[in-house]
Amino acid sequence: MGKGTSAIRRWLISIDQPLLGTVLLIISAGIWVSIASTPAIAIKLGLQPFYFVKQHITILPVVLAIIVFLSVLSPKYIRVLSIVGYFGCVFLILCTLLFGSEIKGAKRWLDVFGFSLQPSEFLKPILSITTAWLLSIQYKEPRFKGILYSVISIIIVIPLLLKQPDIGMTVILLSTWFAQLFISGLSITMIVSAMVVGITSLAGLYFALPHFADRINRFIFPNTEDNDLYQIERSLHAFKNGGLFGTGPGEGTVKMTIPDCHSDFVFSVIGEEFGFFACVAVILLFAVLVIRSILKALSASNMFCFSAVFGLSIQIFIQTSINICSALHLIPTKGMTLQFISYGCSSMLSSAICIGFMLALTKNSALKTDKL
Repeated sequence: MGKGTSAIRRWLISIDQPLLGTVLLIISAGIWVSIASTPAIAIKLGLQPFYFVKQHITILPVVLAIIVFLSVLSPKYIRVLSIVGYFGCVFLILCTLLFGSEIKGAKRWLDVFGFSLQPSEFLKPILSITTAWLLSIQYKEPRFKGILYSVISIIIVIPLLLKQPDIGMTVILLSTWFAQLFISGLSITMIVSAMVVGITSLAGLYFALPHFADRINRFIFPNTEDNDLYQIERSLHAFKNGGLFGTGPGEGTVKMTIPDCHSDFVFSVIGEEFGFFACVAVILLFAVLVIRSILKALSASNMFCFSAVFGLSIQIFIQTSINICSALHLIPTKGMTLQFISYGCSSMLSSAICIGFMLALTKNSALKTDKL
């Protein structure tokens, strides 16, 4: 018992406690939001009201175990895991395209041992680590073509994601990847070239993918008979119904009319049942998580930890922004979860991997060494 307590104490001292505390607060908030948001969906599907709540709570021990396990690893083992994970994710995405379940016109989910997994979710944190590793090698050994290899790694996965199609995941991966390249010291010429390529690619996607063009058109020119617009109207009405302090847990009525209130539009449920101040509190928690992580990245003495933690932080920022802005109709609707709060096994596990990596790489032993 004494040794176990001592090990826990050493672990708590080694990691960034404010970062861990913020994550635990977000996870705790996710339990309450799950209780508020998922019964509506369960009832519609003919399940027990708290079926998804039980599922959400059941996965939490696994989530916490992943966070703890990854947080104790050294940067060396984090890099090894990222390389193995990268090829594993590419393989699983290929399997998804061949054998995956098609939901709402997209093949993003793969049935594994009775669970529906989205392999691209796991690619997000893994690709950030892989990119950081390649860039850090080039930083130390200029003759090593780290940028070129990172370009190849992103070129391999983007066509696979577009084939599903998954524009949101593509945007997150490309944005995070570009941010990591930017902080690594790209020349102005390369930065401008990358921006031109990015803008051109978006324009190309608009004309090449009818689904993507349709989302943009419906956002700019809304149609009252559009199902997506109906969901947005319900979402905005939920915020209005909640006011400053909310209707109270379980007392929301508008959420019953929002099809994805447990996942993509979970922020609307927070607005209705817990109110404006609760929404602000959730935003502040994610802001603290991102800002704290970036500050830790800036204190790193090595390029790998700096780039990796920065990339993971930007990734969290982008995904959170997409989820919240979609619910508020500030951008075209895009299916994107709110980490640790939305219901979804893949999202929870992917978020756990992201935080586990972040805690491992923000330890003083990792940040303050030049030899990795």
